[in-house]
Amino acid sequence: MRAIPLVLACGLVAALLAPSRVAAGLPRPDVLIGAGGTFATTGTPEGGGASFSLSPLWPVNDRVRFGLMLFADDIGTTIARLHDPNDGSDLGAVALSHRWTFGGAWRADADLVTRGRWTAGATGSWGYWRIEDDVRGTTTAAASAIGFTLGANARRALSSGQALGFELRYHQLFSDRGSAYRRVEHYASAAIDWRWAGSSRP
Repeated sequence: MRAIPLVLACGLVAALLAPSRVAAGLPRPDVLIGAGGTFATTGTPEGGGASFSLSPLWPVNDRVRFGLMLFADDIGTTIARLHDPNDGSDLGAVALSHRWTFGGAWRADADLVTRGRWTAGATGSWGYWRIEDDVRGTTTAAASAIGFTLGANARRALSSGQALGFELRYHQLFSDRGSAYRRVEHYASAAIDWRWAGSSRP
């Protein structure tokens, strides 16, 4: 997609325009690992599934962090009943098709409220999604999209510079205008995040 290089270039420019203390002497990032699930998916297959993400985020100031996010989200699986061709007896459930998406995005987090060990804030990202359909591991169709996410999160600081939190996100995808494979327009995800603090507070 022509828009993908533009997305990455805009993110690079934003990173270069960050405050000089980030650009000049890049501090250690916070590292977030998220695991959860997707829901409210569109298209067919649908129904949701597992969701995973990995995000290194560098501090811009005391409350804002900027970095990258790698992700993989299960969109859903179509299940059908298998019947014996001779007598029509039910042989059980079988997966007809499966859909998932993966990619990378520029991500920004902002802490809005802090009370004791608890911190709540907002998160957003802009990047690239790869959407694939498969039948028992064999890819049958694929397409690319750009998109963004908006969400809210909360975390509780633990000992040793770590924190455990919860995150809720809305994902909006935009396919190429000429693509006939516009089958995932939006979905939501919820995840538990484990955070290792770099140079910012947990």
